[in-house]
Amino acid sequence: MDLIQDFLYQLTGWLRPHLTTIVYAAIASLLVIFGNRINRAVFSFVKDAHFLLRTLVFILLCAVGYGLLLIFFADLLRQGLLMIPSLWLGLVIVLGFLVIGWLAEKNSR
Repeated sequence: MDLIQDFLYQLTGWLRPHLTTIVYAAIASLLVIFGNRINRAVFSFVKDAHFLLRTLVFILLCAVGYGLLLIFFADLLRQGLLMIPSLWLGLVIVLGFLVIGWLAEKNSR
């Protein structure tokens, strides 16, 4: 049992210094996976609008909207991950990326 705990603490030790980058990577991956759905939902609201308005909405969504989502949720996710005990943090991060991979595979079909 000590061997497993030592491994989990070591895994957390490797990952904790990179937590901000890990959080940005996770959220950016989720935005890539679900971005098309978000774009379609927003486009459905402005589909009858003038071309220039649709273009402006798309630019604002991609440049400002996704950027703000990334920054806002990155801070929330990082704070949430910091609440997880060190024994489990590394495992939660690895499992989180496995779930993101599963979601990507599921949405690629």
